[in-house]
Amino acid sequence: MTGWLLLAAAAAALALWGWRRSGSPTAFFAASRTAGPVVAGLAGTAAGLSAFVFVGGPSYFAAAGAASLWIILSAPLTGALQCWAVGEPIVELVRRHRCLTVPELLAARFGAGWPQGLAALSIAIGATATLAVQVKGAAVLGSALFDAPGWLVALAALVATVSYTAAGGMRAGLPAEAAQGAIMAVAAVAIAAATLLHAGGPQAAVAVIAARRPELLDPWGASGGTAAIGLFLLFGLGTCAQPHYLQKFLLLKDREALRWLPLVTTVALLAILTVWIGVGVGGTALFLDGAFALASTDELTPRVLSELGLPWLLTLAMVGVIAAIMSTAASLLNIAAAAVTRDLPAAVGRAPSSGVAPARLATVAVGAAAAALALASNRPVVLLGVLGWGTFTAALLPVMVVGLNWGGCSRRGAVAALVIGPAVQLALEAARLAGAVGPPWEPGLTGAAAGVAALVLASAGNRPDPARGAA
Repeated sequence: MTGWLLLAAAAAALALWGWRRSGSPTAFFAASRTAGPVVAGLAGTAAGLSAFVFVGGPSYFAAAGAASLWIILSAPLTGALQCWAVGEPIVELVRRHRCLTVPELLAARFGAGWPQGLAALSIAIGATATLAVQVKGAAVLGSALFDAPGWLVALAALVATVSYTAAGGMRAGLPAEAAQGAIMAVAAVAIAAATLLHAGGPQAAVAVIAARRPELLDPWGASGGTAAIGLFLLFGLGTCAQPHYLQKFLLLKDREALRWLPLVTTVALLAILTVWIGVGVGGTALFLDGAFALASTDELTPRVLSELGLPWLLTLAMVGVIAAIMSTAASLLNIAAAAVTRDLPAAVGRAPSSGVAPARLATVAVGAAAAALALASNRPVVLLGVLGWGTFTAALLPVMVVGLNWGGCSRRGAVAALVIGPAVQLALEAARLAGAVGPPWEPGLTGAAAGVAALVLASAGNRPDPARGAA
């Protein structure tokens, strides 16, 4: 009960603080552009990882083994890639046009209307799907960590996050996410180390897996090399298309922050991802050795924590998991609210509101929609996460990486990419669910490739205009 009261009190205090400082769209959607490299790096990492890593990562290792690590092998590269491929052009567009959202960046580059509207639609859908990952992750961990029904834990975390995000937008969300990112890093390293020690060390854990389920050590996995490399590219390149990552570039107070942002992001990212490897390897070894049983692989992390029996670690895990869920949820709620109340109206010629009341209402509505999707879906946490990530990648990777940097990209090319990419991704997702295509056809990556091809072909013959590029 004390923990619930502390959560409610912290959310209320943050909501009140944010309410007083978020009366303008710049404050609500861009945190008044107050972020330095440390705050932006921690907040961006926290927003991008969340329950997907704490629950989905170890779960995926237990199911797919070493092949699951292709998702995170790009981690040492992604911070620098983001700043180089999209950070520089975004900061320049913000300097010129004072953009507050990712669709506004595209409107500044390609003109208002279709580019802004299509991007906003993809963000609204993708953000709701990705937010559902946080809700489902909280539900999975709830009963094991909090001695309460999973749905109650999920509802409490979501209500707390919606409260301060609706009240204060990113003005409240940014410092909260930075603090949550630091907590997640500490919790992840502690949980990973404790799990591997309990399993007898990394060498002993791998030996158990090799003896009981040697196929889990196959680096390609059952789906083969094409699928593994597809996951590597999806999550390596896809970081340049996730709007809750990209949003942090819109919050930077100056260009100088890009100098140190890759270092902060990489260190934070590697620290948090230790939980994927530590709990994945150590927890799988414990499970195979008969330490506990699993009804589904999503139960691996909570069962490992229960097996360790360390009260201090359980408390740290509880705080870390709540931080993980709330950090990503806040960013997703904010970008979805912006898409619905600011970008979609602007795309059809309506001037955006000078206030933030509609965005506050939209924040609540998006939270409710994500909760309904999470409770209705039977997909594992990791697959929901891949779906959301793939949706953003297919829709935004072509226009953000190629479109913002290539002066020859035309408005027609941008629109073609924003239509073709998501259409291919959604078609392949439907075919995958129906069993018509196999794992090598990664929907998000294939959609992004189709979007790039459409962008280049539709822009053929367009005269390059460096003045319109962002670099």
